Amino acid sequence: MVRSMQKLTAEDVKKFAIEAGADLVGIASIDRFDGAPPHLHPAKTILSTAKSVVVVAKRIPRGCFRGNLEGTNFTTYTYYGYVLQQHRYYMHKLDYEVACFIERHGWEAVPNQTSGAHFRIAAFAAGLGQIGWHQLLLTPQFGPRQRFGLIVTEAKLEPDPLFEGKLCDPEDCGYRCVAECPNGAVPKTRKITVNVAGKTLEFSDLNLERCLPNCIAITKHSPFMVKDLPGIDEVNPRWRGGMPLAFSLYAFSTNQVAIARGSPPPPTSGGIVDCYHMLYRQFALPFMVFRGSTGCMEACIEYLEEKGKIPRYQYPLRRREKWKL
Repeated sequence: MVRSMQKLTAEDVKKFAIEAGADLVGIASIDRFDGAPPHLHPAKTILSTAKSVVVVAKRIPRGCFRGNLEGTNFTTYTYYGYVLQQHRYYMHKLDYEVACFIERHGWEAVPNQTSGAHFRIAAFAAGLGQIGWHQLLLTPQFGPRQRFGLIVTEAKLEPDPLFEGKLCDPEDCGYRCVAECPNGAVPKTRKITVNVAGKTLEFSDLNLERCLPNCIAITKHSPFMVKDLPGIDEVNPRWRGGMPLAFSLYAFSTNQVAIARGSPPPPTSGGIVDCYHMLYRQFALPFMVFRGSTGCMEACIEYLEEKGKIPRYQYPLRRREKWKL
């Protein structure tokens, strides 16, 4: 049943999003995307009548990094910090529920988790935080520990003010994201400059060909993974030598299903790979484990907590010598 179109406010939408499970929610007016490339402008790629973009976020539990930090549960970050969070369940459900709430008030809304907009740019435009040097959106609540979803709508909602704080300070932290990235994917001198909502933003010209594939390849050396599991090279030869610039995990997982269905299931050789088997069943392809964004997230979280820029926990993030494969 459609309610009166006159009764929907920004506060109504934000209140519902929080009740539906969002940890953060912000709203951007569509004019804040003026100047965006056509393939990343929500009104040109998602909804031509768009007036507002609602950005929702769910936190990544800090404990998801523990296995990668200390060499224990090596798959937790992959599953709860990335795949299930961004690409499989939590964000999809949240986006859908918020879109349905808006449509119950008579305004069309499009939930989006694929393409047509830049999630971090949209989150900045919605006032949720600052884009760091490593290209991750930092919020004062969680630093880099969240995933985002978008709902593009023709409802005209009051936008939130832009975030004016300074969470990322490369000079102060000594470019930790650059120094600690094991793949050398975050350059110190090469940068990208964009104009969003009247603001000039600068961040590193991230080398994506070094980022995702190498974090996957490193898993092959994990002492916690059996060695007879099918490797990524057997599934998709395109991953040898790097990832095309605009190639995402979501595109990989959906476009390669036909290839993967012809692959034999991984062997059942012990409980240590239960999560791997679960991901195999969910995605219909062999799946590798992410290192947990060592440089761009773990180092950043440590710095932000040390400086009191985000809430501290009872214990520091890193409590012993850094674990490496």
